[in-house]
Amino acid sequence: MASRSDTNHSVQTMERAILVAMDYGTTFSGIMWAQTARPDVKTTIVQWPDSDGLLEARTSDKVPTEMIYDEDELRWGFMIKDDEARHQWFKLDLDPTHENEVSRLTINFPDPKALPPLYDGASGAVKLSTDYLSCLRQHTVNILKLKLGEGVVNSTPIRYIITVPAIWNDAAKARTQQCGIDAGMGLDIRIISEPEAAVVHALDVMDPHNLNVGDTFVLCDAGGGTVDLISYSVTRLEPKLEIREAVAGSGDACGSIFLNRIFRKYLVSQLEDVEGVGDDTVEDAMADFESSTKRKFTGEEKDVIIRVPGLADDAAKRIKRQKMTINTSVLKALFEPVIASITTLVKNQLKQTKMAKAVILVGGFGQSPYLRKCIEQIVGDAVEVLQPPHGWTAVVRGALIRALNEDVPGISRITLASRIARKAYGIRIASSFIGGAHESHRKFWNPFWGRYDVTTMKWFTEQGDEIDQEKPLVAHFLSTQLISGGPLNEHSVRLYSFSSRSNAKAPLYPCGDMSRLVKLTANLSSISTTLIPTKVGADGLPYYYLSFEIKVKFFSAHTEYSLWYKNKEYGKVNSEYA
Repeated sequence: MASRSDTNHSVQTMERAILVAMDYGTTFSGIMWAQTARPDVKTTIVQWPDSDGLLEARTSDKVPTEMIYDEDELRWGFMIKDDEARHQWFKLDLDPTHENEVSRLTINFPDPKALPPLYDGASGAVKLSTDYLSCLRQHTVNILKLKLGEGVVNSTPIRYIITVPAIWNDAAKARTQQCGIDAGMGLDIRIISEPEAAVVHALDVMDPHNLNVGDTFVLCDAGGGTVDLISYSVTRLEPKLEIREAVAGSGDACGSIFLNRIFRKYLVSQLEDVEGVGDDTVEDAMADFESSTKRKFTGEEKDVIIRVPGLADDAAKRIKRQKMTINTSVLKALFEPVIASITTLVKNQLKQTKMAKAVILVGGFGQSPYLRKCIEQIVGDAVEVLQPPHGWTAVVRGALIRALNEDVPGISRITLASRIARKAYGIRIASSFIGGAHESHRKFWNPFWGRYDVTTMKWFTEQGDEIDQEKPLVAHFLSTQLISGGPLNEHSVRLYSFSSRSNAKAPLYPCGDMSRLVKLTANLSSISTTLIPTKVGADGLPYYYLSFEIKVKFFSAHTEYSLWYKNKEYGKVNSEYA
C-alpha cells in the first residue's frame, strides 16, 4: 500500500475531481461521493425531497426507485405520495432476458399502485431509467452545491460511477451506461458490477487477520430485484489484499420485491371481506411489512404483528386494536419461494467452490436475520455466514472505493487479480478447408487465395477461463478487399458468445446455440492507404491486404475494444450490441 506521502503526492499531481457513485437499484437507489483531493472523506447522500419538493425533507440511506409523470412535472422517490400510482421496477426491463420472471411476478402478484410500462421491450425502461438517473444527477449536484459551495462544484469536474447486476448481459450494461450519458453524466461513466463493488466494501470493513491465502468465500448480494453471487479466493495478503474470482458468478431475478408482492396478495386475500378495509389499510400494512417485519423477522417468533389502521376488532381474522396477528408458520410459508431460490443459488456456488470458508451477505434483503438463519442451516457449522456493517449500502460504498483507487492509488487495500469468463467469446473466420476434418458441404471458393475455405468459429476465450483485466485478449484479423472497390474504410465483425450449464466445449461451426453479442466496426480510414500493403490474388486481381488486431479488455461490468495495426492503437472500436 502506498504511504500517506505517496497518496498525497498522487492527489496533488492529478486533476481534482468529484467522484459520485450511484447504486441504481430495482427498489431503492443510493448515492455516495468524495473529492479526489480528500479521498478519505466519503459522504453518503441521506437527504431527499418529499412530496412538497423540499430538498432535504426526508432522511434515508436510499431513495425509492420510483417515478411518476404529471402534466407539468416529473416526481420521483419520496416526492410520490403513498396512494399514488407510480412506475417501479423499470430497471429490470433494461435486461429483457429476464422479462419472463418479471412478467410472471406482475401477473401472479399484481400491485394496484404500479403503472404499466411506457412501451414494450427495453425502450420504455430506457426512457424511465434515463429520466430517473437525471433526477438523481440533478439532486446530487444540488446537494454538492450545499455542501461544497456553488463555485467549487461549477469549477470541478464530476465523474459518475453506476453499478449494475452481474447477471445482466453486456447489452443491458451498455444500455445502462447510455442512460447515464443521456441523463447528463458525461461520456466518462464507469460501470461496476454490484457484487464486485460489494466485496470491496465487505473486505474493507472485515478484520484482515481472519484471512489467509487460499481462503475462499461466497459473496451474496441479495437486493430488491436481483440476487448476485460470486465466489472469491484470497491469493495474497501483502502489500495489498489480492483476490481472484474462484467460480463464475451466478444469480437470478429473485430479490425481495417478490416477497413484497407475495405478502400483498396474502394480505388482500385475508382482508377483502373485512368491513372498513380500503387501499389505505393495505398500503399502511405494506409499509409496516417493508420497514419493520420483513427486516426484523427471525422465524423464531410465535406470532408477528402488522398494523392495519382503520379496521375494527375481528377475532376470526386475529385483528385487535388495529393490529393483525400472523402466525410465524404462515409468514415462513410466504418467505419460502424467495428463500428457496436464494438458498439454491448459495448451495450451487458452494458446491463449485468446495472449500468455502464463509458466505458474506450484503444488499437490502441480505440484512434479513431470517435469510441468514436459513443459509446457516444449509451450509452447516463449517461455513460462517457473515453480515458486514452497512450491508444495505455496501454496493455504493464499494463502488466509490473502487473508483477512488483508480484515480488515487493506495486508497483501497483490496485488488482483484482476475475474473472467470461466464461465457465463451469468439468470431466467425474463414480457414482453409481440410478434407476429413471439416464437413464438405460447408466449403466455399475463396477467389483471393484460390482455394476452398470453410467458416468455423475461433473462440479466444472459453467459458470458465481465468481472465486478467490487465492483459487484453487479442483477436487477429485479415481483411482483403479489391482495390477497384474503393478505399478500405472499415471492417465489421460480429462477436458471438456461447454458454452451457454443463460447461460443454464451444462449437466448431456457427450454430443456433450461440448468441450474437456485439457488432464491432473498426474504422480503417484512420490508417493511411500508404501503410496498407497490396497483393495480387489468385484470380489475378489487386487487393488491399490488411492484417490487424482487435484487443478486448474485460472490466468489472463492461468490455472495451480497440484497433491495433503494427503495434499502434488506432482508436476504440465502435460496438453495437445485438
